[in-house]
Amino acid sequence: MGDAQKSPRQRVAGPHLDTQTSYRLGVPLIYVKGELDHNSAPYLRDVIDAELSTEQQALILELSELSYMDSGGLALMFDTARRFTGGGWLGVAGANSGVARLLEITGLVGRDGFRVFPDLAAASAALKKSGPR
Repeated sequence: MGDAQKSPRQRVAGPHLDTQTSYRLGVPLIYVKGELDHNSAPYLRDVIDAELSTEQQALILELSELSYMDSGGLALMFDTARRFTGGGWLGVAGANSGVARLLEITGLVGRDGFRVFPDLAAASAALKKSGPR
């Protein structure tokens, strides 16, 4: 069964975080809702690890319902972006202004292997332009 045909998976990833994984863009798309902090980051790491166990060239985190991120979530973003080499990337879409500012001031924005999109439509357009694999 191809990635585009996988069914979505929802997971309560901790006391303040929920995730749902979809493949509608042809790459893993993880919807993240709640608070990404030191307590919940290991749960999201497990979800990401499960999706990156294959040779994915892109992974998108949809963050429009993420209300808070601390250094635990930020460390996870840096670690995940570092895993992409050879043109692959971690993308985040729909981050609120506080989360987007955190990603920017810490230097994550602009690094190889990391992209920021205002919404899923922009992420989808980038995938179509570069191809997911």
